[in-house]
Amino acid sequence: MSERKVLNKYFPPDFDPDLIPRRKGTKNSQQVVRLMAPFSMRCNTCGEYIYKGKKFNARKETVQGEDYYGIKIFRFYIKCTLCSAEITFKTDPKNTDYAAEHGASRNFEPWREEKEVEEEDRLARLEEEENNPMKALENRTVDSKREMDILDALQDIRARNARNERVGHSVDLLAKIEMQEVEDEEDAERQRLEDEDEKIVQEVFAKVRAGAGPSSSSAGEPSEPRVVTVKRKAADDVEPSIQSLLPDSARTLIKTSTAGMAAKKKTGKLAGIKVIKENITAALKQSFESNLAGTRASKKDQEAARKALDEYLEGIFVAMKKNVRVNGQEMDSVNEDELDTEPFDEALDRKIWSLNATNLDWHKQLAHQSKSQPQEIQGMLSTVLEERQQFDAMSVSDDGEEEVIPDIEDATARFEQIEDVFGETQALNREIVQSLSTQKERVQRDIEVEADMKHLRS
Repeated sequence: MSERKVLNKYFPPDFDPDLIPRRKGTKNSQQVVRLMAPFSMRCNTCGEYIYKGKKFNARKETVQGEDYYGIKIFRFYIKCTLCSAEITFKTDPKNTDYAAEHGASRNFEPWREEKEVEEEDRLARLEEEENNPMKALENRTVDSKREMDILDALQDIRARNARNERVGHSVDLLAKIEMQEVEDEEDAERQRLEDEDEKIVQEVFAKVRAGAGPSSSSAGEPSEPRVVTVKRKAADDVEPSIQSLLPDSARTLIKTSTAGMAAKKKTGKLAGIKVIKENITAALKQSFESNLAGTRASKKDQEAARKALDEYLEGIFVAMKKNVRVNGQEMDSVNEDELDTEPFDEALDRKIWSLNATNLDWHKQLAHQSKSQPQEIQGMLSTVLEERQQFDAMSVSDDGEEEVIPDIEDATARFEQIEDVFGETQALNREIVQSLSTQKERVQRDIEVEADMKHLRS
């Protein structure tokens, strides 16, 4: 009798899992799920009410060709509890809810009330602005201020993103520069050792050929070069060095010739950067020494200050190196012919262009406000004065006698309206003056930055 719960399966020796065909699933397959009605609805076929929380065995599928910002939308199929008519509804990620699609209508949709409230608020605002010019002006002022705040926030976000991208690129560039410097040093050291070995070999063989001396034959006959042979035992496992195979005289000559060899001097590649570095260092140290001469600091404090200044300058040059370009190329890819080309700071240049663009946008906005706002103020004042003149003309009769003013509250409201107009006019004038002062400061900063950049390039 076989086991009831089989733990081990038998696989025949000729079993090959690769021969088992893979099951192919349909692209838009449906799954049977157990769910509850997400909202109360009414069947369009029989009029039966299906309340929220009613359980169904539904079929679920993914809606093809429809999504919300990359979020998939699912469709569910259920049947009416009375007439078994098919009802479908799908997810609504936009409102974090479900939407009735076919076969039933939802009893209550919360977003309909939100749309109605928004429409009512919009109509109420338009009606209020039509009857009250001061309110319309105030709303436009608030809207323009909100737009300016949004533009400032957007500019800050763009600047922060650009700074973050530049930091990541600078870190990679700095690591690449350091790796390239290490590889250059290793290649230079390897080449130096190979040159020294080649020179030693040439000197050794030249001295061996020349050091054979005169032979025992007559002086008139040319002597044949003597071949030096060295015998060693077959049992020697260690390969002897070249110098050990030479006689003592040759070894002495090699030592005297190689003792005076001087180390090669490494040539710098960043000639342009060195010139800038020397100019900036000299200017800062000269200013530092002139300011330090007027103080009463001790020698120890002066040395500490000079050391801190050197560290600060070194940090500045390291940070500046990652932004320097020559003919639009990085410093690693610069040719020998382009070393004398004037470099420039890419980050500083990008900042200057950004400041210029912001300055132009502000000037454009101020020019538009300076043209449109005075005309609006003048129109409102003219309207108020005309209404006042009409009111004064109505208050005097034809025979010159003054009549009793029919409504004192109306006159008080007119005076209050005039006061509001003048108050709003003064507020707009103050806002324009403040904007002009701010723009003047920004322009001055742009001029200073351009002057500093020109001075550093020179």
